[in-house]
Amino acid sequence: MHDTTRSPNSSHHLAPPPPRVARDPEASWCLLACPKWPSTSCPARAGHIRHCVACANHRRPAECLINWRLVPEASLVARCRVYRMAMAGMAVLLLVVVVAEVGADPFILPKKDYCRNRLPSPCCRDGRDDDCTVPISDTVCYCDDFCLEENEDDKENSNHDDCCPDFREVCLGQIPDTYFTGREEGSVCIHNGKVLAAGQHTFNCNECLCEDGQLTCEEDQCLVDEVLIRSVQQNSLRRGWTSTNYSMFWGRKLREGLALRTGTFLPQTMTYNMKPNLLRPDLHRIPMEFDARYKQEWEGLISGVRDQGWCGCSWAFSSLDVAQDREMILSGQSSITLSAQELLSCTFPRVDCKGGYVENAWGFLRKQGVMEETCYPYTSGFCENVPSCSRESNHCKKYKTQPVYRISSKVENIQWEILTEGPVQALMTVHRDLFLYKSGVYNCPQTDAQDITAMHSVRIVGWGVEYSSMYAPVKYWVVANSWGTTWGENGFFRIQRGTNTCGIESFVLAVRGRKDRMVKRSIKS
Repeated sequence: MHDTTRSPNSSHHLAPPPPRVARDPEASWCLLACPKWPSTSCPARAGHIRHCVACANHRRPAECLINWRLVPEASLVARCRVYRMAMAGMAVLLLVVVVAEVGADPFILPKKDYCRNRLPSPCCRDGRDDDCTVPISDTVCYCDDFCLEENEDDKENSNHDDCCPDFREVCLGQIPDTYFTGREEGSVCIHNGKVLAAGQHTFNCNECLCEDGQLTCEEDQCLVDEVLIRSVQQNSLRRGWTSTNYSMFWGRKLREGLALRTGTFLPQTMTYNMKPNLLRPDLHRIPMEFDARYKQEWEGLISGVRDQGWCGCSWAFSSLDVAQDREMILSGQSSITLSAQELLSCTFPRVDCKGGYVENAWGFLRKQGVMEETCYPYTSGFCENVPSCSRESNHCKKYKTQPVYRISSKVENIQWEILTEGPVQALMTVHRDLFLYKSGVYNCPQTDAQDITAMHSVRIVGWGVEYSSMYAPVKYWVVANSWGTTWGENGFFRIQRGTNTCGIESFVLAVRGRKDRMVKRSIKS
């Protein structure tokens, strides 16, 4: 039997050893066995430093070697190397304590010569040689050139080799580095294969303290979850959408994102029980696809996407954007952008960046009116607070609306309202994976009682159907978010239509503009 991971020209063994796993010689490292798990489906353990990964060329399918550094599944074939166990026919798998676990003593990497004392020669120069080994702790390290070979599928992690600690010095002539051994001078710590100095460190959204050789970290869920991103990508065909890592969300906790990037409260009882307007849609006139932005009569009259920043005020942005869309459609006047800051600062009762009610926004628009953004610029998304109301600009016009009304949750009623009057406002539940959305047709995940969610309000501007040779056609809504144009599909996202996913069809609102009711007036001094 040949070792399929080696080149055709390399020598082979009649009985190839178990896989040889790449790791970092300059840091404390370990291998932990996962017994009884299939080699192709070892799961990541959320909330732990240890992550199970599968070696694709593993000769023992009942075992799964864990490298304490998370390795993308796609790179396993290239990264799994053959290594020798210290004892032939070893029946008991080795358990090594991971340094980064709170309260654990670090694994001590012995500081002595390895390749230097190897016989008959310190180094092997013929590429890969699985016999070119030296015992180290309870396993072996390598002195062949192949131990440094770069992994094409995972170049950023290619420093995780399985060379002996003195390989670079003895075989390559490099100046030796200091090999830390846990609680050496400076009380360093090891985290994900990296040596950390004593003191404070930040990993994504969590703060860590390295003290006396122990690393103590917060364990909060982060807004950017790399494990979740990979999970979505690996199942993108089944899910119907793709994910990505947004730098604007990096370093933020999930609870921050849900509080400050959404910000709509469930309507109060009276509002929620409001009877929907009775519509009589002409089903023959409802097209398969429609986008208000591209309707000929409305060209240039539909608002773009704004960014609420780090202030929980989607209740204000979605209301204003629907109102200004309806005003521009009615009047034919383009480039109206109503002030979200005025709505935030001047609404009574006064709110902060922790959320608000859409009915308060519509009530303020009907009774008080809102000036344009140029007269009252938005600041709360940058400073995460709401300043007091200021109406010193007496030259600014005010835009008022008539009372808000509710649309039935029937899909054809929502479509008819958008088709004939313009975009509508919808409330929806936000799950953590929406922050990672890049493209495709989104669908809310199944949740359990421990999942954290938040209420959000958005603007539906159209609908369509996604066709694919891989799955059945999927109907969707075209929705404008308020997270800026760098998120999603230029600030928009598509979400399944007709299934009420995320509750997006449950509570839909709109205003019908009239020239005699969309009042423009100047503020009295």
